[in-house]
Amino acid sequence: MTAEIAILNKTAVSLAADSAVSIGQYPNLKIYNTVNKIFELSCRYPVGIMIYGRLDYMGLPLETVIKEYRRLRKGRSFDRISDYKNDFLNYLNSEVPRSIKDEEDNIHLLIYDLYSRAAKDIEELILKDILTRGSFHKSKTNGFAQTYIKGEIDRLKKLSFIGTRKSTRLPSSYIAIIDGLADALMAKIAPNEETKRLLRSYAGLFLNKNEFSSYRTGIVFAGFGDRDICPSLEAVQIDGIVNGALKNSTTNSVDIGRQPPQADILGFAQDDMMKSFLDGVDPRFRNYINGLVSDIITDTCREILNATITDPVKASSAMSRLDSVIQSMTKSYTTKIDKFIDKNSSLPIKEMIRSMPRQEMATLAESLIEITSLKRKVTRQQETVGGEVDVAIISKSEGFVWVKRKHYFPSELNQRFFTRREEAEQEGRHATARK
Repeated sequence: MTAEIAILNKTAVSLAADSAVSIGQYPNLKIYNTVNKIFELSCRYPVGIMIYGRLDYMGLPLETVIKEYRRLRKGRSFDRISDYKNDFLNYLNSEVPRSIKDEEDNIHLLIYDLYSRAAKDIEELILKDILTRGSFHKSKTNGFAQTYIKGEIDRLKKLSFIGTRKSTRLPSSYIAIIDGLADALMAKIAPNEETKRLLRSYAGLFLNKNEFSSYRTGIVFAGFGDRDICPSLEAVQIDGIVNGALKNSTTNSVDIGRQPPQADILGFAQDDMMKSFLDGVDPRFRNYINGLVSDIITDTCREILNATITDPVKASSAMSRLDSVIQSMTKSYTTKIDKFIDKNSSLPIKEMIRSMPRQEMATLAESLIEITSLKRKVTRQQETVGGEVDVAIISKSEGFVWVKRKHYFPSELNQRFFTRREEAEQEGRHATARK
């Protein structure tokens, strides 16, 4: 896991990221604190990119892919940050080499993640039934599985398709992978033909709808296009190649200008401490309060009806008719809570960021990463945020500037590295001038 921060005002963008990466699964989880997650997207223009989550793309290190894109696009610029995003995603989709096996390996990973979570949830349903009945009936396991999968299918049907996709049909090469994983991961359930049919439908919806795996990659583009006076940010998530095309979805889009927002602060991946800082309250407590409001309204209505209507059937019927009223009241009160938090905590901070000097923006971004790392150290959570914090500032005039940056090698012992890089940049400038 990781923690990343982006802070924007009219003059600059500050990007900060930790250096931790998690490899493997618990209890064999290994954490390294030396990974790079912030890069220049262009050699010449004021654009940066951050990555989090899965740090490879179709079996290739994403760091290498980004640097190859930068080499191929040297001297080329775009009007808007959204254009940089679209061009990079097109590069991933069309120009990064891949084989049919690479795509099948990606599908295996995505469906493994999907079915692993489903098997765990289904087994929990079966366990609850055993505790309730005091006995285990193997003949009922497929019934529990089918009920769970049908509920998930109904949920996914409500989501939008990704890109231009309009069908959930699966290529024949995917079926063997999907059926094999169903047999392997749901061996305790022993899926019958109906359960397998539902699992295929579940997989088809998951792969084509706006639902992403635990192995997704987050990509953040930030900086200035040629026609931008103020900075912009575009964030996307990707799940590799599915059905021959890149599965991706935009998650954040911020355009700073004369109209709101004139400043913003965003967290990516493990953003709990950033939200606590911005909102003045832990996100989990905020969710608890919102749920408590709903429970209070529901319980109050139920108690009043039970006290005034002696017939339990009529009381239950009246309670059902009040569902829409309860939902409306809950939404009204939680909205008031959100507005209070925004007015008294979030907005004052964003107003300060609006006129904050660049160095202070860099310090704030770094501090938020460090406090997230500190919390992981002093709690029972795994230290999935840690290592040195890399910080960059992007402005229209100075371009992409490192404030803090780690190297895996001592700079004083590698002067030739910096000489080679300077020579390459000069060659690029001369080539552009000749054109």
